[in-house]
Amino acid sequence: MKVALAGDVALDLLAPYFREAGFETYVPAGFGTWRQELLDGNSGLHRFSPDAVCDVRSYDGVLAREIPGFFDERMRVLASMPYSLAGIRAIVDEFSWSVLSSSRKILAVDADETLWRGILSEDGKENLSPCTSFQEGLKALRAEGVTLVLLTKNDPVFPFMRGDMPLKDGDFAVMKVNWGPKAGNLLEACRELNLGVESAVFLDDNPFERAQMKAQLPEVATAPWNGWDGGCPAVTLLRRLKSCFFSGMGATAEDRLRSADYSAMAARAESLAGAKTLEGYLDSLDLRVEPSAAGERDLDRLAQMAGKTNQFNATTIRRSRACFASLIADPSKRVFVFRSRDRYGDQGLVCYVVADLPSRRITDFVMSCRAMGRTLEHFAWRYVCDALGFVPSVDFVPTAKNGPFKAFLDSGMAVRTRYRT
Repeated sequence: MKVALAGDVALDLLAPYFREAGFETYVPAGFGTWRQELLDGNSGLHRFSPDAVCDVRSYDGVLAREIPGFFDERMRVLASMPYSLAGIRAIVDEFSWSVLSSSRKILAVDADETLWRGILSEDGKENLSPCTSFQEGLKALRAEGVTLVLLTKNDPVFPFMRGDMPLKDGDFAVMKVNWGPKAGNLLEACRELNLGVESAVFLDDNPFERAQMKAQLPEVATAPWNGWDGGCPAVTLLRRLKSCFFSGMGATAEDRLRSADYSAMAARAESLAGAKTLEGYLDSLDLRVEPSAAGERDLDRLAQMAGKTNQFNATTIRRSRACFASLIADPSKRVFVFRSRDRYGDQGLVCYVVADLPSRRITDFVMSCRAMGRTLEHFAWRYVCDALGFVPSVDFVPTAKNGPFKAFLDSGMAVRTRYRT
């Protein structure tokens, strides 16, 4: 990535650290010439054509509160550079995180030297030093809907999460404890969760593991974190995780239900393994659905689903909260929502359908991946047809990811549903 540095400091002193982090870096020719180069179409800045501009002073407020010794008065006097070496590295790190910003659902974390100080297989469980504030922060993220996955190279017989640690085994939706490649383990975990790897963030102190993940699963957001000795305190690491990847979490009731529902997947899988037939398994779940017309209380969740759902999504129309409010108020439209639960837990609002009455068409048919595979889509289809009094046509725009919806269309939408109201 090509980065141009801006700010009223001696930028040439920061440039080597940005280059060390892998950025091709441009510094304006002379102190205070940034605006002059910006206005001159023939300047070196325009010829460089940066992918991003980093205003190094924009991070002062937050980093000064979090990084001990962020400023250095001697450097300011001697070199027009107000930052200590720790401060410079923190600025580079902050920018490195910011360029990865994207909405994610899964946080896959290492254990040794990440959740605790020490190596379990070498030091023994009793000699580990838990990173308590970090674990508490992860537990808070989980409560907001972030799905936690544990990826650790250890013997599977080791007991995990000591009694005095805030995190427990049950806080992880999936635990992959073995000596295999972490990229392969994360891929398996995502399949078990019915989520794409592009939904995941990977956090590991080991540069070798990070390099492997980047090479094998580039869709994963591999966090640029160098471990607890890299000068990044827990408060900074947690803030970066939240602001860069999980800022939208916790906004809806469904967010708060999500982690518990993923944890219930193990119980559902055990029930499936013990069932003689798929039909018997579905019947054993005691599937329940609450259909209704969408209302104001649903707006945040509808906008969230429209923005994130890709697999079971007929047209992938990205609608805002205001757009849904307009649809609900429009007498020529009908917006149906479906809340589901089973004997293992409540999933909340997991499906919506938008019908255009004059054209007798369904323009949006969207269902959360967490509800897939249990015939809810067939219940929703029949319910909408009965409520409308006619069989509408269904708009479908194929994408690289919405194959599950195409399979639903190809099935003839006639499978017997196991859901009851």
